Amino acid sequence: MSLTVAQLVELPCLRRAKVLAGHSGLDRIVNSITVLEYANPTPMQKTLFESIDFWGGELILTGFCNVADDVEAQCANIRMFAAAGEVGMVLYYVGLILPRVDPRLIQLADELGFVLICMPENEPNLRYSEVIHEAMDAIIRDELNNPTFTIDLLEQMTKVPPGQQSVKTILRIASGRLRASAVVTDSEYHLLSEASWPLNQDMPWASIIQQSAAQMRGDCTWEIKGERSLWAYKAEIHPSGCGRMYLFVFSEHGKLDPLLWKQAVEGVRLSIGVWGRAHDQKDLSELVRAIILDEPIKMRRLGELYHIDVASLSDMWILRSLRGENLSPWVDEVAELSSLYTRIGLCEHYENDILIFPVGSRTLREMDEWTDALVQFCTEKQLCAKVTRCTLLQYTANAKYAYDTNRAYLEDSIKVFPRRACFTISEIEFVKECRELAAGGEEHMRRYLSLLGPILEGKDGQEIVDTLSAYLLDENSSVTQTAEHLFVHKNTVKYRLQKADNLLGFRVGDIPQSKNLLYALALRRILQRQPD
Repeated sequence: MSLTVAQLVELPCLRRAKVLAGHSGLDRIVNSITVLEYANPTPMQKTLFESIDFWGGELILTGFCNVADDVEAQCANIRMFAAAGEVGMVLYYVGLILPRVDPRLIQLADELGFVLICMPENEPNLRYSEVIHEAMDAIIRDELNNPTFTIDLLEQMTKVPPGQQSVKTILRIASGRLRASAVVTDSEYHLLSEASWPLNQDMPWASIIQQSAAQMRGDCTWEIKGERSLWAYKAEIHPSGCGRMYLFVFSEHGKLDPLLWKQAVEGVRLSIGVWGRAHDQKDLSELVRAIILDEPIKMRRLGELYHIDVASLSDMWILRSLRGENLSPWVDEVAELSSLYTRIGLCEHYENDILIFPVGSRTLREMDEWTDALVQFCTEKQLCAKVTRCTLLQYTANAKYAYDTNRAYLEDSIKVFPRRACFTISEIEFVKECRELAAGGEEHMRRYLSLLGPILEGKDGQEIVDTLSAYLLDENSSVTQTAEHLFVHKNTVKYRLQKADNLLGFRVGDIPQSKNLLYALALRRILQRQPD
């Protein structure tokens, strides 16, 4: 985790300083220290300011030397820096050059959440270099010891002013962290955005990449015009909603740490997926992805960005395609339909599926009505898909487990429960247990399948087993529904169940005696060869 303003204030060089205003910004991450002295925003000052490529996250050191007696100019500078995404300001030489910190500065900094720090007053021996050296040393050490690039990039982008939340800013932050140049191209290697390191480096990245990118694989040494060699890195990224792109990084300081490079790729991909589009368009698929991959820090950051309380998403409905067709075009309609039955916290696509996270409580009847509506929707749209209800997911790790389990065992679940229009995660877990029993080998399965031996030895054994399967697996232990399913009289069903009771030595349906019987019947269906 990168250093915040609050953590930097604890350094020896700032320990005697006082935080005067902007306390709400103390949790912002600092990525650099800079010294700036601006006066009234004249045309020349304005041109100079606009030529500097601000990307947020800097802590400014200043003495307001040129405007020490002009409070309005001081306020104008604070507004300008805050708009550029800078985190705060450290004031030097108060009582010497700057007569005092005017209350108007404090009020403005509080309104903007711009941290205003005052070094000890009336001390002429203060030096900018002490804060620069110690703070930058702490920042770099933290980056080396805690390589959380993805989360840091996401955190910084959420703090950047909306007007600067762009691909260019993403690359500028990444370039500063990697101490290397970063370039993003489209799938045909046309340059989309670039950020050189250092800032004054002037390299024709577009022509360089067009000439050599197609032959490049992974990381390699790249000779530039015979002048020097760079370590060049290339990765294919697929930012959500943005199509295929390539990320290139060029380092003059040797090879990048493999973990840092991996996180850089993920951080840029994720950030472009969130901010590399019209800012008023929400793409929540990255939040769903973070939930399913159980990435709690990323979940929290994205949840804050989209104002979604991830902790309140305790249930999950999965609409899974059975033929691999992409269900994402139906997300909006599914969300609109679901909102008629419950309050929806999140509805988005993940891979080819649609995941729905309701909020609040629901009765069983309301859940059944909602599920029936989703099943009917799939039928009307001719979608080959199944609904799985996953309730009481108290932790986000449970959502990952439920999704992975459903994906792995849905096909077998359809074999075991062929008449089910939808499933619960408990039914999927039961099938998982059956499949694990089957994986144990012949001897292991025989323990369960042998339970059906005494029944199958009789002349009507197959009819009794079919009745048991329909009664226990298909019709929720209903004699009437089992009779209708098998096209026989209810008394016939009762007779067969009674005969099974006698042969098994316990009453069918009683728990826990019937548990192994359920496994045996389910295993028969899983192992039964499907017709060609």
